[in-house]
Formats: sequence, C-alpha cells, structure tokens
Amino acid sequence: MGKYFLPLLFSCIGASLALNSWDLPQTDLLSSVNVELDQEWMLFKKSYNKTYLDANEEVRRRLYWEDTLKFIQEQNLKYDRGESSFALGENEFADMAEDEFEKIYLRGLLLPEEDEEYPEALTEPDPEAPLEVDWRKKGLVSSVKNQGRCGSCWAFSAVGSLEGQEKKKHGGSIKDLSEQNLVDCANRRYGNYGCRGGWMNNAYKYISDNKGIDSESCYPYAGRDQYCRYRASCKAASDSGARNVGKSEYSLQSSLSSVGPIAIAMDVNNRNFWYYKRGIYDVSSCNGYRPNHAMLAVGYGGSGSGQYWIIKNSWGSSWGAQGYVFTAKNKGDRCGVAKWASYPIV
Repeated sequence: MGKYFLPLLFSCIGASLALNSWDLPQTDLLSSVNVELDQEWMLFKKSYNKTYLDANEEVRRRLYWEDTLKFIQEQNLKYDRGESSFALGENEFADMAEDEFEKIYLRGLLLPEEDEEYPEALTEPDPEAPLEVDWRKKGLVSSVKNQGRCGSCWAFSAVGSLEGQEKKKHGGSIKDLSEQNLVDCANRRYGNYGCRGGWMNNAYKYISDNKGIDSESCYPYAGRDQYCRYRASCKAASDSGARNVGKSEYSLQSSLSSVGPIAIAMDVNNRNFWYYKRGIYDVSSCNGYRPNHAMLAVGYGGSGSGQYWIIKNSWGSSWGAQGYVFTAKNKGDRCGVAKWASYPIV
C-alpha cells in the first residue's frame, strides 16, 4: 500500500472518528472490521514488525488502524484538490488510539518552573540572513534518531543543537552525542524527569555543570530511565550554558542562519502532524503558547506563501519526510515554532 495516498475503499463510509481507547464497542469487535482491508493490514504488520498479545488485541489495533486510514484519506483528498498544503501517510503509529498516542509521545516537554529571559525579538527581517539555509548540507546535522516510547524529545532536541555547535566550532565529522546521558543524569536537580519529560536549557545547564556529555557510542540510547553512568573518559562535547532566541520568526531566522541548528518546541497535538508525510505543514488549530514537543530547526526555505522551516523530529526516519517536517514559515508563528528557541554556548 502506498505511504502517501490510500486506495478509495472508504468512499461510502463516514468521516474519521479520531478514536480514543474508550470509543470502541465492548463486544463483537470483529464485526466492525472492514474485510476489504485484510491484505493492507497484513502489509502494515509486516512493514512495521507488529505483533499483538492475542486476537482481541489485534482486532482493537486493527480498528484503530482503519480509523487512521480514513483520516489520512480525508486529508489527502483535500491535498489533491489543492485545499491543503500537505499530505499524510501511514506510519508505525497508525494502530494507536488518539489518547494513547498523546500519553506516550506528547509527555516529553516540561516548561521551566521559572520564566526565562529572552532577548528582544526582531520585528523586521535581518538583512544579513540568506533566503535559504539548510545545515544538513554543511554536515551540522546527525542522522535521524528515534526516541521510542520514552518522553525524551527534550534530550534529542538539546543534543541535536549541541552536535551542530560542536561540529561548527571544531570541524571534523559530526559527533553523535548521548541522549541517554541526559535522560539518566540531567535529572530532578535540573528540573528534568527522564522519560517523563524535560527542558532543553536545563539539559545545557547539566552539561555545563558536569563539564561534558558522553558520546552515543559510549553511552547508547536505551529509551528508558536508568542510573546515571556518565564517564569523563567518554566525554565528546561540552557547553557553558544556553542562549535563548527572541520570540519571533525573524529572530529565529536570523539566529538559525548564523548559529546553526536550534532547539525549538511546538504544539503538535494534532493528528495531521502525527501522520505528516510531505508538503508544508500548515494548520491553525494549534496553540503556540502551549508547546508539547521539542524538535530541532535545521534550516528554512521557500518563497511567497510557500515558505517553510526545516525541522528534524525524533520519531525515526519512517515518520514524516524521512524523519523531517517542513512547517509553515511567516504565517503568524504557526504552533509556536519561534517562541521557545535556544541553543548551547560552545
């Protein structure tokens, strides 16, 4: 089955239900299954190595998956008609209930307990900033990673920016830094809670106090809370704290063009984001003042109404455009992309 567009098997079925775990009927679930999708279901399970506890669990997952397919088809019809700027596609999350996804993947960002200071925001474009920037082409961005079912987006966001700064300052090959080091060690003392969430600047404070962060190879990612096992002999980078970016898209563009990849936070509590596949993600149904997911801005481009930010996610390369999302730029700071930006001082 294609990952962008789905066969028109739902043309006579009502709109997607956005199923939560409590929405399914408690009896006779099998009668609700669309047998015309049997082959596609088998392909989905094979593609994402899905196994289930028992037959009842599989039927429940099948119904969540069918609901997701309907949702994807509805959005992609809008894309085909030119009514939307982005398309969706099936991914490994497609067999999850909506509330289940929120609980697992949108728990990783905790705003700081005390307000942080931000510099005055630019109200006009920086004339020195180029029209397009893509730090991937300069080798300042490591490969796409996967946080798994651990609420550690904050660690991946922080590490991504530090990796870029380390490469920019010292040259050579980009170093993969250890997110697990942050999950285990940048803990409650710094206002972080491992797989239950954290904040990027708190991570930079830990790295500064600790005088370093280990390499990924020396301290590999486990995707769960563990005891701190930092080893100074494995130190791969360090910083002296964090610097915030002014709360405007002009400020973000200016800093991104001159500094390198920057840690950001957004409101992504929207099914359209969870199944994003290509195009410019542009939705108004989000709250930029309530971010729930941290990512990494690595560039920007486009022109006119088609301007976009290039953002690296931490949900693996099977999500989005090979792990990336292109979000609308200069559209009123969609979903708060420019409100919580920062980078480490290296």
